[in-house]
Order: sequence, then C-alpha cells, then structure tokens
Amino acid sequence: MPPLTKKVTDIAIAIGLTLAVVFVIIVSNGMLTSRSSYIQGFNTWLSFIQRPDIIGTMMLTALVTVLYGMWQQGGKR
Repeated sequence: MPPLTKKVTDIAIAIGLTLAVVFVIIVSNGMLTSRSSYIQGFNTWLSFIQRPDIIGTMMLTALVTVLYGMWQQGGKR
C-alpha cells in the first residue's frame, strides 16, 4: 500500500472512531438523562455530526495526529 494511501486510511479510521465514540456518548446521555428514545438520541447525533465545524474539527484533529506521528518517526514507514 502506498504511504499516502496508508495515511489517508489512518485519517479515515480516526474520524470513524471519533464518530463512534460521540455516538455512544450522545445516545447514552439522551437515554440516561431524559425520557427519550434511542431514535431521538440518534437524530441528535446525526444533526451534530452533520455540522461543518464539527466535521472540520474531526478532520483537522486526525490530520494533525497523523502528521505528528510521522514527524515523531522521522518520516519512516
């Protein structure tokens, strides 16, 4: 796998994991603190992750993390 493809894959995995963690937090918070259903929590999560500032923050964080890891390794594979 080419190094650039590997880095893009790492970024996509980091974003996906972030989405999953936010999903668990928002849905469980909605179910534990109010009389809402799973669907209401899902809708809240969906509206949250569709915001451009949230998407940009996740992408920037993943990109900086991958670039920092590359810098720490000295550019090694």
